[in-house]
Amino acid sequence: MQKIKLEVFQTLFTKKLTGNEIDFILTLSHMQDERGCVCGLHYKEMMEKTGMSAQAFYDCKKSLQEKKVIEVRPGKQDYDIFLVGNDFTRYTKQDYSEQKVKYVKTNSKLFADLNWKLLKPAQKLLAMDLYHISRASKGRTYRIGRQNFLEKYADRKNPDGSIRRGKLGISERTLQKYLKMLKLYFYIGIKEGMYYITLRSKFAEEAVTSENNQTYDRLVQVACRRNRIDAYDPKEARQIRDVLLYYRKALQEKNVYILDIFTRMIETINVNRIRPAKWKRYLKKSLFHKILREDYLFA
Repeated sequence: MQKIKLEVFQTLFTKKLTGNEIDFILTLSHMQDERGCVCGLHYKEMMEKTGMSAQAFYDCKKSLQEKKVIEVRPGKQDYDIFLVGNDFTRYTKQDYSEQKVKYVKTNSKLFADLNWKLLKPAQKLLAMDLYHISRASKGRTYRIGRQNFLEKYADRKNPDGSIRRGKLGISERTLQKYLKMLKLYFYIGIKEGMYYITLRSKFAEEAVTSENNQTYDRLVQVACRRNRIDAYDPKEARQIRDVLLYYRKALQEKNVYILDIFTRMIETINVNRIRPAKWKRYLKKSLFHKILREDYLFA
């Protein structure tokens, strides 16, 4: 689910985001499920994926909550974090085929590029906007009049002295400066008063090919951490992931909190053991499948 609803993305221009906050949001979009939820996010995981410090993680989490970009449900050692408004569960395959679902794809090598970290917050939002528009344009080329482009993104002084705000809240001069850096990702040319902005083919490629596999592989890992399963059979983990993928739609319709199934599995394995300190903790696909079907989907 490496995407952000277009309507959600457009609100980010009004939030006065920092560079770290934008990277935080992008990383959440890489790990979220169809509800826009990242279950069991540990600060060390965000540090590993973004390179930010532990303090930056907590600062971003707090500020994005205050800006109503995310909602947070604390666990014992981690968090369930929701990207507000980024729920895709109500859409059908037909909605996608008829292009009724508008979103910004975040599974691009552009957002994993080393130079991405060097961009200013407004540059990052501009790059994301141009990336989205270019992908939807013929030949990956966005065509727009120079004057319209400047008015769209930059602030401008009206004849009466008032300021008409552009999407980025920056001056025209700063916008022109930012465009130069973005030539790393786009071919940018101007002819007869028109900008021609073309996404470079390298950055049209996806960084990850199996998004759903990645999402559910991570969910199994989180479940193991929460249930103190220190070592597990990779084969059992893959099989449980495949079970989750198979029942994905049913799980969404029933609004099942998947991590609870793992806890039930461990409790069932140890039903005759009174002391949790003596419990055996491992993955068992057959038992997981049985509990999922009998207790959650077809009860």
